Amino acid sequence: MGDLMADSTDKYQSPETADMVRRAEDASLSTTDRIEVAEALARVPGHREDGAARLAHFADDTAGEWPKPWLLRLPMWRWTSTRDRKAYARVRAAAALAGVDGHREAGAALLTRFAEDESLDGDDRVAAAEALVGMADHRESGAALLTRFAEDKSLDGDDRVAAAEALVGMADHRESGAALLIRLADDTAGRLVDRVWAAITVAALDGHQEAGATRLVHFAETPTTKPAKPWWTLRRRKAQSLFGSEDGGRVHAAGALARMDGYRDVGAAFLARLATDPDLDNRRWHVSAAEQLLDLDDHRETGAALVARLVRDTDIYGRKRLDAARKLIGLEGCQALGATLLTRLAYDTTLETWDRTSAAGALAAAEGYRDAGVALLTDLAHDTGDHGSLRRFALRDLTRVEGCREAAAEILTAFAEDPTISEHDRLSAAEQLTGVDGYREAGAALLIRLAEDSTLTIEGRVDAAKKLGRVDGYRPEALRLLNGRYYAADPDYRARIQVHINSVRKALDEEKNRDGEAGGTPDR
Repeated sequence: MGDLMADSTDKYQSPETADMVRRAEDASLSTTDRIEVAEALARVPGHREDGAARLAHFADDTAGEWPKPWLLRLPMWRWTSTRDRKAYARVRAAAALAGVDGHREAGAALLTRFAEDESLDGDDRVAAAEALVGMADHRESGAALLTRFAEDKSLDGDDRVAAAEALVGMADHRESGAALLIRLADDTAGRLVDRVWAAITVAALDGHQEAGATRLVHFAETPTTKPAKPWWTLRRRKAQSLFGSEDGGRVHAAGALARMDGYRDVGAAFLARLATDPDLDNRRWHVSAAEQLLDLDDHRETGAALVARLVRDTDIYGRKRLDAARKLIGLEGCQALGATLLTRLAYDTTLETWDRTSAAGALAAAEGYRDAGVALLTDLAHDTGDHGSLRRFALRDLTRVEGCREAAAEILTAFAEDPTISEHDRLSAAEQLTGVDGYREAGAALLIRLAEDSTLTIEGRVDAAKKLGRVDGYRPEALRLLNGRYYAADPDYRARIQVHINSVRKALDEEKNRDGEAGGTPDR
């Protein structure tokens, strides 16, 4: 790209402009970040052509300059898609180029090319057409593309609905867009979630509320048809997953009705029914329906009762139960119930450790329940089960509660010094202490003591030194301890210690470079 950017290097640049040029060339940044920088550069006096050249390069880049998504880094047998995964960035760059004086037609040509390119994902093609609609000279060609996309049965349903929705945003295409949305909502071959989206969009249009609401009522009250045969093939399992998504469409339809003037009670009745509907395959939709009732003042009490029942149900995914209880404690009139449920979750051994301590942390963060939450976290911090992870997570959350840092630090110190608990827990406690404001030195001192403790195994002492190597200002000491363990270890174990030594040396070099740039010294 160097020859294209001559005006970035041939004359004086302000520090701000020089930084923009550097960021536009930094391949470690995200694609959208670099495009935004190039777009801003094009607005800087004297750098319009530079920014435009960069945008044109990015929009036409098919050589793979962008960092690949993680899926594309998998072996080919695990990733066989032929879609252009860089297209979202190319469309964004073309749209930005179309906004630069003197380059609008070049940007419009690129956008038209992307919109016509059937190898791109539908959402990228729709985005290109929408960008054309925003250009006065290409408004109608963009509208024609959107109409074509909304009618194209080869595109995904959500892309077709997005195209029709973009049309209703154009005053002179509003009615044709509404007609397309109604057709999509009535298309029984489409996914219910897409049909619901189309109906919601129609209902939001002046003069079309009844048409949209009628369809939403139909969607909410019509059970998903599920074949009764066993699901033993991959195709049938995929179909079963689709039915779960269709169940979600019913809940979305009911929720949309509950937010519409004139249909609030109708929607609330559907939500209450769906929250207990045994025909819904995935219990998360029960929770979603009940939670939406909480947002309706006239139906909050009903919603709270339903949510409480679902939170107590151990068959429901723990994170959903936790999120529902959190929502309760944040709502006026539901705090006491939410506190009771969070306490119950904190002691629920069927939950993941993180969920249990997060429940206690949420209680401590709620207005009026700080002391109860702190007591709960302290209790969990002394729990001897779950291989110590419950204690570690509880103490982590306790350090985040205002005014409890000292108490948490005392418990961490006591754990690190307690020879009756496992090495792993002692080392983890000391390392956690280094992350508590005001206790970094105390935590580091404990790690040094553990690394030199002859009652610990060689693995434990090496682990203590390795953890010390993560603390700024203590890496030289960590290297001293690791080198001491290296010469005392068996030959078979030395290779592992050498890996830790190399890692700490690298971190130390980076720390020295940071300190050099800042003009300071390591903070001990």
